[in-house]
Amino acid sequence: MADRKRFTLRMDENLFEKIEEQAERNKRSVAKEIEHLLENKLDDLEGDDDNT
Repeated sequence: MADRKRFTLRMDENLFEKIEEQAERNKRSVAKEIEHLLENKLDDLEGDDDNT
């Protein structure tokens, strides 16, 4: 199992609710949904860097 880091994340309530709804649709916890969104965005950014 990969090492995990814990941290506190504060965010706007409306943003949290949007992520919570998305997590429910994807059958994930809010934490896993945030992790998924961040990984996808970072993959996209790294892909953009390859094309420069």
